[in-house]
Amino acid sequence: MLEAGIPKLCPKWTKTLKQAASGKYERWYGDGECEVRAEPDPDESDDAEFIQPGTYRTRGQLDNCYWERATKAGEIIDNNFANAAREITVTIRPSDGLFKSEGCGIWKPVK
Repeated sequence: MLEAGIPKLCPKWTKTLKQAASGKYERWYGDGECEVRAEPDPDESDDAEFIQPGTYRTRGQLDNCYWERATKAGEIIDNNFANAAREITVTIRPSDGLFKSEGCGIWKPVK
């Protein structure tokens, strides 16, 4: 229904609809804890809490931003607390198990 109606009713959203339906779209991440995985797990119904390895950046007035890369067991690999920053970039490696952040805004992939 959406695939038929959107192009006719809201043509400017056609590209977004096609990306969403294909699963090929840029994911952004907010506060919380994400498991590091290269691909979604087909056996899990909710893949909202995973992040792919790569470099991510957050921008804005970043007061009291904490981020952490950790092993699957929760041992900290790298972390930082920024109490006044405008931009933070973090590279999440395929060998990482978890990525956590609090008060950092939205993490977007760096292209």
